[in-house]
This record gives sequence, structure tokens and C-alpha cells, in this order.
Amino acid sequence: MLELGVADAQKSFLKILNQSTVIIDKKSHIKKAVVLPYDEYQKLLKKSMREIVFEEDDEINQFVGMISKDFKTDDIRYNRIIKDTE
Repeated sequence: MLELGVADAQKSFLKILNQSTVIIDKKSHIKKAVVLPYDEYQKLLKKSMREIVFEEDDEINQFVGMISKDFKTDDIRYNRIIKDTE
């Protein structure tokens, strides 16, 4: 997987659309985003959908496999949503 800094990814956006790419904040060394070709994304989504855990009444209890447990962000809205679901 290709690793690019944010500025490099912005410059090369059209080029990276066809390959798996991790975008990293070079100052803080934090992974900020992943760009996946649609076919690869679709395969991952289908695989993860098989891992949905259902409760007795057929409601979704837990969704497994989309975001790493180590994922951290400074996005206040995202952190609020995650805190509410834990």
C-alpha cells in the first residue's frame, strides 16, 4: 500500500484513485485516511457484512471489521458518536 503525506496526496489525487493509499500526517505520524479502489472497497464491505452479529430479534448488535481499534482522530463529532456507542 502506498503511503503519502497529506500535501502529496492532494497533489497526486487523480493518480492515487486507482491504487490503495494511506494518507499520513507527516508531522504527527498519524494515519489520516485510506483511499481504496472501488473494487477493493466492495470486496472488503462484502466480507465484513458476513461478520455482522445479530441479536435474537434480528436487530444488528455489533458491526465487526470496519475500523481498527487503534484508530484515533481529533474529529469531535466522530469521537462523540463513538463514546455514545461504547
